[in-house]
Amino acid sequence: MPRQPAHAARVLRTDPAAEVVPLNLIPEACVVTGASSGIGRAVAIRLAERGVHVALNGRNEERLEETRRACEDAGVNAHAVPGDAGDVAVLRALFAFQPETQLGAVFAAGYARFGGTLSLDPGVWEKTLHANLTALYHGNRVAIESMLSRGGGRIVNVLSVASRVAFASSAAYVASKYGALGLTRSLAAEFRSRGIELIAFMPGSTDTELWDEQGAAPDRERMMKPEDVALGIVNALMHEGGAFLDEVLLMPPGGVL
Repeated sequence: MPRQPAHAARVLRTDPAAEVVPLNLIPEACVVTGASSGIGRAVAIRLAERGVHVALNGRNEERLEETRRACEDAGVNAHAVPGDAGDVAVLRALFAFQPETQLGAVFAAGYARFGGTLSLDPGVWEKTLHANLTALYHGNRVAIESMLSRGGGRIVNVLSVASRVAFASSAAYVASKYGALGLTRSLAAEFRSRGIELIAFMPGSTDTELWDEQGAAPDRERMMKPEDVALGIVNALMHEGGAFLDEVLLMPPGGVL
């Protein structure tokens, strides 16, 4: 492998001979994973309010249906496909949505369990890496295949400030999020010249149900609300102009909590 400059980790390298054709990638329809709760649900509803048709995925079928109805009430077509966001059959069903339409994707599904490395159940490592990295890889791959057949598309991978900052007692989560940022950067470099824009969206602490399952949490009153994070994600997904947006870091007013 040729030697890379010291700042290479920050560089999205593409084929210098590739011709980049300006595209309008603003989606008319969007796939949203993790849509049964939290940031994913808030994103789905905001998109519907903007007139974007949605195909939704989540594990909790009852709550996913509630999100679907809320989107449908906003006047758009809303389709729900419950199941594991890393299941390729589920993903293909999602990305078959409105095949003649300019499509976007927001991957907001994820998992977190915090605790000391020596006391944490070993199964947490596999579950965290599957939900936050392996499933994201499969989702991005199916999304890219679908978008290439439509002439291009825009993907927002919802990551975390933990993609850039290492926290103690969070080894599995931090490893998965660092990996997810590397995945997003690599895919962006590979496919941007073919009309696929991948955005790494990294929110800081957000007051979602994720914290209900943890033994301790920072002050949730100081966290961002899912609706505020969703606004940032939707703005990234719907941004206008000829530039590509690579990475967004969105933080609470108080910074890292």
